[in-house]
Amino acid sequence: KELQEALCCYTADTLSHIDTVRGFCERKSKWMLGRETELHMIMDIKDRADKINLNISHVSQSENKGKAFLEYMKSKSTQVTAGSRRAELEDELAAVLKDTLGGLETLEYFLDAVEKLAVTSLHVFMEENQVLRLPKGISLEHVQVVITAARLICPLLLEFRRDASVFFLPKLQNVEVLSYQLDKYIQTTQIICEKLEKSSFSDFSLKMTIETAVNLGVDFSEHDIERMLHHINQLDEIR
Repeated sequence: KELQEALCCYTADTLSHIDTVRGFCERKSKWMLGRETELHMIMDIKDRADKINLNISHVSQSENKGKAFLEYMKSKSTQVTAGSRRAELEDELAAVLKDTLGGLETLEYFLDAVEKLAVTSLHVFMEENQVLRLPKGISLEHVQVVITAARLICPLLLEFRRDASVFFLPKLQNVEVLSYQLDKYIQTTQIICEKLEKSSFSDFSLKMTIETAVNLGVDFSEHDIERMLHHINQLDEIR
């Protein structure tokens, strides 16, 4: 019974991770739109911050020198309020980044599920496994394909190995780096989702996990059962 519970739990967790990944990929368009909107707002804040204290090179390097000269003169005539304008822009940036951090927190659940799938044992889901009965409509081969896809994607997860709450701080001097990193996150997430979508997991549903069963009708010695239980527990610890 202990082996049945351990194998059922390992399998159910695997299907749950697949369902988490599938769910995010289905909603990725909305997630991407949110982050792209924030990226445009950050770039707009950067443009306005750059115009607070212009120098004469802004005029000499501009194609429209008349407009550039007016912008230059305006920046010079409002130096007294430059500090307060920067403070206002930082407040605006903080509001944008609050939404960004919320979006990245949602992404973290997805990335965690992908990472767990990448270290999931393919051996448990091999056709030779005579004791595992997956929910109707899900084959062992389907699970293998998703696990394999997650393993190939795993190196891309390194892109997200930083504390977003520490990195995405509302500092105007860092705004260019923030926009670059957010754009990188958007592009990498798009690549990850596209690769996973090719693994045909659209039919997975969390409702299916409760139907997973283990059939120990096959003759196993007590030693074999203990060995398999130990192996499953080790695999669970790895994940």
